[in-house]
Amino acid sequence: MAPVLAYWDVRGLASNIRNLLHYKEVEFEDKLYKIGPAPDYDTSEWISAKPTLGLDFPNLPYYIDGDVKLSQSTAILRYLGRKYDLVGDNEAQTQRIELAEQQAIDLRLGLARLVYFNANYEKDREEYVKKLTTLVEQMDRFIGSNQWIAGDKLTYVDFLLYDCLDFNRLFDASAFQGADNVNNYLTRFENIPQIKAYMSSGKYNKFPIFGPIAVWGGQKEA
Repeated sequence: MAPVLAYWDVRGLASNIRNLLHYKEVEFEDKLYKIGPAPDYDTSEWISAKPTLGLDFPNLPYYIDGDVKLSQSTAILRYLGRKYDLVGDNEAQTQRIELAEQQAIDLRLGLARLVYFNANYEKDREEYVKKLTTLVEQMDRFIGSNQWIAGDKLTYVDFLLYDCLDFNRLFDASAFQGADNVNNYLTRFENIPQIKAYMSSGKYNKFPIFGPIAVWGGQKEA
């Protein structure tokens, strides 16, 4: 039976996992739970399924592959990294991977905090972009001349970092101007043959990134 990756019908916490599975050409069920329209944003489809899955901590995303039943997006990504040898080969690589992992999560979380339930969005947006520019500059230095975060080896963290950087690039591309290492890294990832095929297949959507209640990124856009 094919493994199941389940999440809301948005990129959010799961598209980096989807990308990894497509990169490894894994046949899997991409189960998408729907969020209803405003004003109720009904999530009953997930709520009714939640207690029936045998998960220790029922949440989205979840990944079920035989006896493996995981929630928590980073736990899923790390599991797949170990399974498909997308992890560091030594301590130095592992340190870079784990550092980039946490930095990527901070990038994603910072944007989510800005666009969800923020009464001061317009005021806070300008300050966020200033901080984002600094964060992108730091990542640009960290990547340096490396092909991937661990060096020449692609690892699970590259899937996470691509998404978190891409979310922010779509939000405000001006923060990425002059960050050649970051921009080349993003292009290099998109040109991985399996990723390129997936992104051009019609199954891949840049938007929505977040749920429909978000002030930005919650709707389908061209």
